[in-house]
Amino acid sequence: MSNSSQTTIRPIKAEDIEPLLGWLEAPHVKAWWGTETPQTNRLKYQSRLLSDALTRVFIIQVDHKPAGMIQCYQHSDYPDCDKEIGIDNAIGIDYLIAAPELTGKGIGTQAIKMMTRMALILFPQMNTVVASPHKENIASCRALEKAGFTLVREAKLASAYPSQGTSCIYQKCRS
Repeated sequence: MSNSSQTTIRPIKAEDIEPLLGWLEAPHVKAWWGTETPQTNRLKYQSRLLSDALTRVFIIQVDHKPAGMIQCYQHSDYPDCDKEIGIDNAIGIDYLIAAPELTGKGIGTQAIKMMTRMALILFPQMNTVVASPHKENIASCRALEKAGFTLVREAKLASAYPSQGTSCIYQKCRS
């Protein structure tokens, strides 16, 4: 990414589903995003195209080209996850960068900053945004820190994909 590159996010569209399914199968993504089948992921993300979907999905773009995905949701809509994270009035975010050659260029940090602002507008009754990457996913942890998130605690989360290892729970409060 050059200094003049522009990172943006936009709502997912039907034509984004196929590329997203490919991204979810990429080794650098699948290592952190779990073991769901492409068919399960297809149904999950097709349902998130609906305007009343609990999880809002966005495509990360660099210079108008798809570069990843970021999503947000109210933790209270997913009670098991909400209980494990244990932070009241929280919005959760998850994200991925589509290709290994796009990692380490600040794209994730910029997308996280944009999604944090947007999530707090989408869910005005919530007062904090959280993310829980695996501790071993150093790039993700670093992107959150650069985006102004603070490490709250480390925990083994049953809801984590894949389910082995420790997750780092990061938080950024509404300012």
